[in-house]
Amino acid sequence: MILTYVFTGVIILISLLIQGHTSFDVLRIAGVKPDLIFIAVVYLSYCFGSFYGEVTAFMGGLLHDAVSNSPLGLLTFPKVAVAFVAGMFGRSIFKSNILTISLLLFVASLVKGFITLFLCYVFHESSASSVLSIILPEAFYNALLAPPLFFIYDKIFERELEKEGYF
Repeated sequence: MILTYVFTGVIILISLLIQGHTSFDVLRIAGVKPDLIFIAVVYLSYCFGSFYGEVTAFMGGLLHDAVSNSPLGLLTFPKVAVAFVAGMFGRSIFKSNILTISLLLFVASLVKGFITLFLCYVFHESSASSVLSIILPEAFYNALLAPPLFFIYDKIFERELEKEGYF
């Protein structure tokens, strides 16, 4: 189990590095980067349960808040909320199908985006145009990257998932 925690920390830190560093701006499509931390959080909460996903989302979200210019908790709370719901679904959604994975991440990204938009209304000024210019492209981008990343994460956590009887 300790190896699972180490791999989780490494995945979150690598995702944070890719997401936060300006040298990876080549990943931007239509001015939007994928939320790699969020994809990892949804995977981890889906495979290891709600509590594991929430803790990972909290730690990853705080690190994401720390490297961004957002108020503390603005990027953390939506990740934790969606991790809770994704963990509640658990293994009831068939994960081997690429369409299912993409749909799961698309809907989860939309929910995260709308929660973030609401919090932006509370903390800042934001507009409804954010839905079309940021939330939808990020949701599509996350849904596009989810199947290959889920496959990679399955390979990384294969031994732990076998212990739990998932494979």
